[in-house]
Order: sequence, then C-alpha cells, then structure tokens
Amino acid sequence: MINDHRNLSRIQNKKLVLQQLFNNTETSRAEIARQLNLNKSTVSSIYDELNEEGFIEGIRQGESTSSGGRKPHLVSLNHNYGYVASFNIGTTYMAAMFNYLNGEIIQYSREPIEKFDILSIMQMIKKEITKLQRVDSTQHGLLAIAFSIHGIVYDNKVVDSPFLELQGIDLEEYFSKEFDVPVVLENEANLSAVFEQDFGVNQDIRDLITISIHRGIGVGIITNHSLYRGYRGMAGEIGRSLMSNDLDSGSRQLVKVESLCSEEAIMRQIMDAKNLTALTSTELVKLYREDEQVQQILNHAANLIAEVSYNAVVSYGPEKVYFNSTLFEDLPEIYAMVRDRLVELGIFSPIQMIKGSRMTSLLGASSLAIHRALGLDDYLLHFKWPKEVKNVD
Repeated sequence: MINDHRNLSRIQNKKLVLQQLFNNTETSRAEIARQLNLNKSTVSSIYDELNEEGFIEGIRQGESTSSGGRKPHLVSLNHNYGYVASFNIGTTYMAAMFNYLNGEIIQYSREPIEKFDILSIMQMIKKEITKLQRVDSTQHGLLAIAFSIHGIVYDNKVVDSPFLELQGIDLEEYFSKEFDVPVVLENEANLSAVFEQDFGVNQDIRDLITISIHRGIGVGIITNHSLYRGYRGMAGEIGRSLMSNDLDSGSRQLVKVESLCSEEAIMRQIMDAKNLTALTSTELVKLYREDEQVQQILNHAANLIAEVSYNAVVSYGPEKVYFNSTLFEDLPEIYAMVRDRLVELGIFSPIQMIKGSRMTSLLGASSLAIHRALGLDDYLLHFKWPKEVKNVD
C-alpha cells in the first residue's frame, strides 16, 4: 500500500513538473521546485527522467543569484518532441492543422471535398497525415489526432451531426488503430471555447462562452477553467432552441433558432429573395452594401442573433463573451449591431469577436490533442497566442 501511494505521488509530481515545463518559456530545476513547493531532489529525479524521454530542451545559462552559486541551466519543453494533427470537416471543405507539441502551427490547409461521403473524407485525412509523415523531422512523430465535429459529441463518439453521415464508422477506433495514437473528438463550438481558454491572453478568466454561428449556432462553455459539456454532450445547443416566427398570414409558429439566423439560414434567405442558386462571401458583402432588401434580411438576423445570445449569456453567466463567425468577419457591421443590441438589453459581460475564426476550433482541437498526448487532460496548459487570430471589440 505504501509503495502504491509513493508511485501515485510520483506520477502526480511528474505531471506537475511537465506542466511547469509547458507553461514557462524558460525555467530551471530550482524554479520548478520553488513553484511546486517540492523537494529539489524529487524534482531533479523527475527532471532527469523527462530529459531521458526527450521532453526537455536546453535554452541558455541563466544568471546566478546575488548570493552567488552556480548559474542555473534554463530549459523549456522540447517542441520538436513530436506533433499532433487536427481536422475540421465542413459541408464543402476539410481543414487540417498540424502543431508541434508546444502548440506552434506547423501547417494549415483547407481543401474542397469533392465527394461528400465519410469514406472519401477519411481517405483525405489519411492522405494529409501520411504526406506530413514523409517530411517529418520530429523525434517521435505523430502523437495524437483530434477532430472538430459540427454536432453533438459524447464519450468521444459523434451522437448527432446535421450533415456528417458516419455510416456506423467509429472515427476514434479507426484512426487510433491506423496510426497507433490517441484520438480525440469534440464539438466545434466547444473547441472555440477551449481555444479562448488555453490560448487566451488573460487566462485569469475562469468562466467564458464562445457563440459560434456557422451552419448551426452553438455555445462553447468554460466554467471554472473546465469545459462544460452537459448531459450526453448536449450543453450549448442553442441553435436547437425554439423561437417564434411571424408568418405572412399574421400567425406565429415555433421554429428552431438555427432555421432563422444561422449563417446557412441567412444565406438561404438572401438567395431566395434575389433568386440566386449560389452566393459567395464576396457577393454577400457587395449585396449588403448596395441592396436594401438584403440589408433588411441581415439586420433582422442580427436582432435575432442578439436575442438568442442574450438568453445564452444570462443562462450561463460568463465573465466574457466571444463570437465566432465568418459572417461577422466578412460584415463587421452585423457584429457591431449584435454587440450594441446586447448592450441595450443590459449585458455587462465584455463582448469580443474572434477574427480568424476558421482556425479557432482547430487550435482548440490541437490543445486537446496535446493534453492527451502528454497525459495532462485535466491540467491547465498555457499556449502562445497565434498571430493568425485576433480578438476585436
């Protein structure tokens, strides 16, 4: 029993030392011992073990203290230890991202899906992974794979997705066997919240939400620094909540929120109004600038988004609110309308828009993959904010 206790204590201490290596740009054995309030000999033993495993990278010689003594050897986590792969499957495209162990982006790509069936998409994913494996120069190669799923995920399985038909295929089982690495699946909106939590400039924020507006509308919820998924992964599915829709006859009907003000619903309304069969983001911006009918559709949608967002904010009580939407990026005026309307309704939580929203769920996925690869699922890791993404008021 004593040996078991000591073994568990050492495992716990090793995780804490690894967390310190990750969360500090540079550190030393003495500094780790001081931060964790552990005996220096305990830290040195774990340090040597992690060094043998390849997790430690030497940086430089530090300065000695005012009382003299040996100069500390400053180190950091070895980013070249290995890498993780993340994938986001959209309705017409597949986005892929590869990251070093410290979260630094190696490569990002976005490819059209020519044949939308799960077997073809899986072949695309395998091709992207094997392509990078051929040129990989890290010490241990691929460490984990993560998937950003537009739908409900529970227990690492896709429970429901509005457009991705899996035909009974278990993505975790298939890819973990194919590449012999852990595989993580998570909801896209949840991953945007993970991104803000783990890459955020101010990680003192314990409670935040991200409102993602794409084909559907979802909320990612971080509470007390942890992702809240709810029963069977159903938390945050505000796009499925009901809203009254005024009909031309003067009557009202209850419809799902996402059928009125998701990006897909808004685009469909505009295409119907202008008798179009397709609509690009560039064309949408031009129409909004020039067409009064399109302005009315988008302004009405902004009010509906503000109403459903208000309900989400008062329900979850976040310290900060982030919007994740390519529509808002293309038309900042729509975001401004939503933000101003929320202020009018009495929301006091600071509100920001994520610029570079196409990358946030993949960055969140890379974070979960790195946590899993390191065995630090329940530990807070601080990632460097990527230059490709900004938060704007």
